[in-house]
Amino acid sequence: MSIFNFSQARGLAQEALDYRSLRRDIIAGNIANASTPMYRPKDINFEQMMTNKADEIFNRNRKMELDLALTNPNHLLPLEDLDKNRSTFFYRDGHLARNDGNSVDLDIETSEMAKNDIMYQALVGALRKQGGIFSNAIDSTKNI
Repeated sequence: MSIFNFSQARGLAQEALDYRSLRRDIIAGNIANASTPMYRPKDINFEQMMTNKADEIFNRNRKMELDLALTNPNHLLPLEDLDKNRSTFFYRDGHLARNDGNSVDLDIETSEMAKNDIMYQALVGALRKQGGIFSNAIDSTKNI
């Protein structure tokens, strides 16, 4: 992470890149296990993760009440705080399983991989564009 925080949205975009990369790995694992008996394809709830991260970065939905003080680190936290920023993995079971119990549909997996890659490239392009704007602003002050 850089010392200067030019934009909160940049941090969100960088988190999105990490999550898109994770999702690509999960989908690649599904494709790799297309012939594994009893394998169920996995996915990640990307939109919910990004909504939670955006709420955290932009200070949305702030609680307007005081938290209970924990006097001992062994005290348990409320359950809603434990999984707040964790990703949600789920099984994509909308497909009929074959005779071996495998429910991977290569058409679905490859289309999800393509959609994910397009979104990843769009994020990279947006981050480059933002970096270019700052670079141009710095370069333009050199001629003054």
